[in-house]
Amino acid sequence: MPKLSSKKNIASMQVLKTLQILLQGNFTMHELVEKLNSQEPEPIFNNSVVSKYINTCRYCGIEIPKIHNKYFVTNLPFGLDLTAVDIDLLGSLQNIVRRDMTSRMNKLFNTFLDKLNRFSNKRIMRVEKDSYKLTAEMFENAVSERRQIKLMLKNGLEYICIPIKMIENQGRTFFNVFYKNKDRMIDAERVSGLEVLSRKFIGNFNEPSVIFELKGGLAQRYALRENEQLLKPYDGESIKVANRGEGKDILLARLLRYDKDCEIINPKSYRDEMFEIIDAALNNYGSL
Repeated sequence: MPKLSSKKNIASMQVLKTLQILLQGNFTMHELVEKLNSQEPEPIFNNSVVSKYINTCRYCGIEIPKIHNKYFVTNLPFGLDLTAVDIDLLGSLQNIVRRDMTSRMNKLFNTFLDKLNRFSNKRIMRVEKDSYKLTAEMFENAVSERRQIKLMLKNGLEYICIPIKMIENQGRTFFNVFYKNKDRMIDAERVSGLEVLSRKFIGNFNEPSVIFELKGGLAQRYALRENEQLLKPYDGESIKVANRGEGKDILLARLLRYDKDCEIINPKSYRDEMFEIIDAALNNYGSL
């Protein structure tokens, strides 16, 4: 019987070592290189070779996005096949842990869910305050991959929708999504879980929200349009409104009628265009 070769493919071993570290958490390139070299007698890893090993993993179907300069595994093609029943059971277990056990046990269970996500072929995250960062990474990855998501609300409803972006406002976190042909801002406090789906979406849903501030009596009597969200309620002086989907020319013409009681906050391009419209109007009147 021929003797089996014991020769090791060094590059293959280094790829597996890189994947092993990636499955432990979310790391920057510097952190990956540092962790990999700490296991070697002398440093042999650098940015270039680790990038090559990550791309090899991606070629094999392992999803490793880079968001906020950190690499993390979101999907293994050979991972655990979680069913809808499994996911519901995990949700029930987390509710029990949250209700009946200590904060330390809650953290341990959330860590377990995080690891389960990495080794699963489904990407689902229970939305908790201490997991917002990872949730945001999953959400933004879904945006970049143009994948639909499922938001599971605490009242039992589920929204299969198109992710746009996450928004922080007044200390609150919102999922900005496109659902049933409408732009929605869903408070993270209402959401119990997020799942990234395999199905993709087409079209561009990343047009910026136009945020403007209304003052005085106008702020008190202003009626929100269907495509608008109140970001700051009336505080005795003003309100802030987010508008998405209204044609730029139509919106600017409408806001222009509000005169000094309206100020566009964001995006800057809309502010600049409004200034140009006003300057052009003043120049026209000045030439009479």
